[in-house]
Amino acid sequence: MYEEFVIGGIWKGTCCLGDAVDNQLLKTWIKALVPVHTSFFEMQGWSFDPAAMPEDVEPFPGICLGDILAEELDADVPYGSLVVIRSKDAFPNLSKAAGTLVGEILLRVVGRGLFPLIDEDGLLYALGLSYYRAASADELVRLGMDPIAFRAGLSAVFTKYWAHPCEDICFFSSAVSPKNLPAQRREFIRRNMATPSLAALNDFDVMPTLNQWTLKLKMLVGGDPGRMSQPPLHGNVGIA
Repeated sequence: MYEEFVIGGIWKGTCCLGDAVDNQLLKTWIKALVPVHTSFFEMQGWSFDPAAMPEDVEPFPGICLGDILAEELDADVPYGSLVVIRSKDAFPNLSKAAGTLVGEILLRVVGRGLFPLIDEDGLLYALGLSYYRAASADELVRLGMDPIAFRAGLSAVFTKYWAHPCEDICFFSSAVSPKNLPAQRREFIRRNMATPSLAALNDFDVMPTLNQWTLKLKMLVGGDPGRMSQPPLHGNVGIA
């Protein structure tokens, strides 16, 4: 996805450790939201939203992004961590940027191949819904994060991922159904699923690797959440 831009920036000298004026607060929020170690880097001329990628992604066969960053920028990028790339400029709305970043992280988590392909859309929706609800946690509000703006950033990632034509749609609070996720299943998840709390999403004695956290999320949402205790779907009618 973004790896080729990152490598180009490293070799051109336009990528460096994050030191934007709002970077420390963003790191604080992401640390409260995601238990995996996350390293922040800035790139001059970066025109995309903030992007997240595993350190073990291989821009070249056998060579991990984390190793390249550690070698070229003398950065601390632990095994099993996440790498965030952002613009040097401060974000117009930091809470929205945090939501965007969490959405990007969830896309990477579900795309790691640890979930059955047929279940990925349902799992992704359930995890997105978990963070949509967790945005109003007291811990995050005390840290100064705006839950409404966070949810807007989070939802925008899924709107783009599911290629919905209306960018202002929120999949987690509206009657709109994501592409590839049947409306009946989405409604079952939204109305019936007791999503994990923020504390449950981050419940580790020691900082986990990305794979460990992915397995924890798989356990929390329990396979395809749209199938749990759900009557079979036949056409547009659920038949018990």
